[in-house]
Amino acid sequence: MTRFQGLACWVGMVVLTGGAANPVKAQPLGNNTKSASPLERKKLEVDGHSAFLILPPERKVNPTPWVLYAPTLGLDLPGEAERWMFERFIKVGIAIAGVDVGESYGSPKGRLIFSALHRLLIEEHGLAPHACLLARSRGGLMLYNWAADNPGKVCCITGIYPVCNLVSYPGLESACGAYEMTKQELAAHLAEHNPVDRLAPLAEAQIPLFHIHGDVDQVVPLEENSGLIAKRYKELGGSVRLVVPKDQGHNMWPGFFECQALVDFLIEHATGAGRAAELPAPVAHWKLDDSGSEAIDSAGKHHGTIHGAVSAEGKLDRALNFDRGRGDHVSIPYSVDFELSTFTVAAWVKLTKEPTFSGILGTRFGGEFTFDMKVNSEKVHGDVGDGERWIETKVNFYAADVGHDGRGGDLNTDRWYHITIVVDGAAKKFRLYLDGDKKKEIACDGQPRLMKPGQTMRIGNSSGDEYMDGVIDEVKIFSVALTDEQVIALVAAQ
Repeated sequence: MTRFQGLACWVGMVVLTGGAANPVKAQPLGNNTKSASPLERKKLEVDGHSAFLILPPERKVNPTPWVLYAPTLGLDLPGEAERWMFERFIKVGIAIAGVDVGESYGSPKGRLIFSALHRLLIEEHGLAPHACLLARSRGGLMLYNWAADNPGKVCCITGIYPVCNLVSYPGLESACGAYEMTKQELAAHLAEHNPVDRLAPLAEAQIPLFHIHGDVDQVVPLEENSGLIAKRYKELGGSVRLVVPKDQGHNMWPGFFECQALVDFLIEHATGAGRAAELPAPVAHWKLDDSGSEAIDSAGKHHGTIHGAVSAEGKLDRALNFDRGRGDHVSIPYSVDFELSTFTVAAWVKLTKEPTFSGILGTRFGGEFTFDMKVNSEKVHGDVGDGERWIETKVNFYAADVGHDGRGGDLNTDRWYHITIVVDGAAKKFRLYLDGDKKKEIACDGQPRLMKPGQTMRIGNSSGDEYMDGVIDEVKIFSVALTDEQVIALVAAQ
């Protein structure tokens, strides 16, 4: 078992929980047979309910930022699996607290206990008025409902396969008792108590969200929970990042609990450094939602001509569907604005057929040795030249380049991906991203060149017969090398 330096997930290992049907009965990591309390807890009592507080050894700011964790279940949760995260929180001066509200399923009575804990910690323990929420599994019902009631007390919300939909888990038949209703009564009032239906106050308060949720979770299905949260929150204009580890379910895979991206997100927001990175204006931006034969550049005057591609449902509004057999593409004339040695190219892509050098964008028409990006079997591929020769023809990330979120370059069909290639001529580096997650950094020599006189740029065709079978949306070119934070902000904004 190998830990990859700088990454927050473990690759090639899944610690199963015996096919647990209950999302909080999973066993901890390693050879332990029962949970252990991570770090030293200060025991509290809130309205007759046991609670805990873990304080950092040094209070670096006053009041102290903190994490509200749920569910708290005696000594079982939080458990040893949370130690890695908790150690990083207290190291930077962030406290952690939680209260055992029992099997509340996010009920109003349970929410009142969280409010009592919040009041106690603010008034008697010097914690900040805004909490960062960390929900594991059914803790999502508890914390999302409390947050919807108290958006002014929340800094951000993070979740590890959180339950966000009462219908999905535990089901109205099981949950209605906690709400002191019949199943029919709860169904009639579901919009008042179901997190997926209570997102508007959070979006209005501009509370950012971050979830990590496996794509084969059978206990708390992705699409009915985190997937639905992400879809609806974006529609409300909210900021949400969803990391989906491939082939992971509702289990104790260490990548869920050692997710560096989640920890960084929470720390940044807890310490006040979590504001979205400012994005520069792009040199060109083709929304590809055009109804005519012209692809309008909304950022400038680099309009293109649509050849064959047809309008389709996009990641944002409309997009263009490209067919390799027809040779569909968009052609854009040369511009001096594209004479760049440092640049960023980004696009949303949804493959409709298995990729075989499926072109996203290229400038190799009317001359060689500049730039292209495409998707091939098991990899995302790019070529970068200086206009006279190739600098690197393997600007690639492969299936094994899984970054922070466990997904590599083996892309599936019928799923949207955001692909970004950053060419940093000054730093002599290429950086490649999938859905905002950095997959690869490659050193280079020479002076890259995006485009040269006499060339034509194409979208949906990278070079020769390398045409796309799929849908492309929101193509952007920047005249700078976007940072990791800016790439994340670019994806979150869309």
